[in-house]
Amino acid sequence: MQVNNYTVVARHNRPNISQRIGLRTFFINDGAYVDPYSISAVQLFSEAQTLSPSTVLGPDNLVSATPLMTYGASDAILTSSVKFNVSNYTPSITASGIYRIKEGEYVVVLDETLNLSGWDANRGVVTAASSLSSVGNYVDLWTVQLNEASKYQVITNKFSLHEDTFFAFTQPLLLTTSNKLLNKHVRFGEVVDLKISTEVSLENKDIDQSIQNIFKESFATNATVTIKKVNYDPPFDGPFEVVGPNTTAGTMSITSDNTLIYSWDTATSIAAGAAVGNFGSLTGTYSVQVTYNVLTQTIISPLFYLTVS
Repeated sequence: MQVNNYTVVARHNRPNISQRIGLRTFFINDGAYVDPYSISAVQLFSEAQTLSPSTVLGPDNLVSATPLMTYGASDAILTSSVKFNVSNYTPSITASGIYRIKEGEYVVVLDETLNLSGWDANRGVVTAASSLSSVGNYVDLWTVQLNEASKYQVITNKFSLHEDTFFAFTQPLLLTTSNKLLNKHVRFGEVVDLKISTEVSLENKDIDQSIQNIFKESFATNATVTIKKVNYDPPFDGPFEVVGPNTTAGTMSITSDNTLIYSWDTATSIAAGAAVGNFGSLTGTYSVQVTYNVLTQTIISPLFYLTVS
């Protein structure tokens, strides 16, 4: 994933202890992505510290323990503060802010490539990302106010840092992949998540099962998608590209099970594509093709087809 055009590793992509890691959280209410009224802080702890709530939360159910790392926004109200703008993010030792990617989607960046530090205003101490330099399981606690009349509450997420992303083998890895487009029909004007499932298999029979299990977690990287209008009628030209790889690089999400997700604004992209040549009807058959990396391989999926009505 990308934060202000900087590549970061998502929490589900087996981040290691020397990477720039995006800890992203989605806020949903009644089936829709929503912005909370305020985010006070995001604080990182080792999972072992949080086995009992009383070890990190005080009588008011808010964080009272000293975290390993703190990200803050000075209790700013989201609707009126520019402190959350994702354009504010530039990798540096003071990049300990909370950034709004879009409605309901926020991220903090755990940068293990720099001596990143944050200011814990409640305790008046400096925290440092170097405190999370060891392999293990961690939690990120988001202190949020969901609406103006509500009290602050703590939302808990988990992530892990690894070092077993480094391996040595005595033979080449025999990797195979397969893809499937889960969407078959969309309506013109929808903004819809195109979902392409990805199966990554390790065919080396003599490699330990514990190593093979790693490939069940998110392993695909650098995904892009190409969407084209397909015209079967001879009077019309085509195919016409309405979404290209250059515009989707860094914008696609990859889940922990290697599902590739692209948020497709059908009206905007199709209207732009229709401005060129003899496009024909805006509805009809469209092809979808993804490209992604698995280790040193660049994989191009077969063409998948869906209907826009």
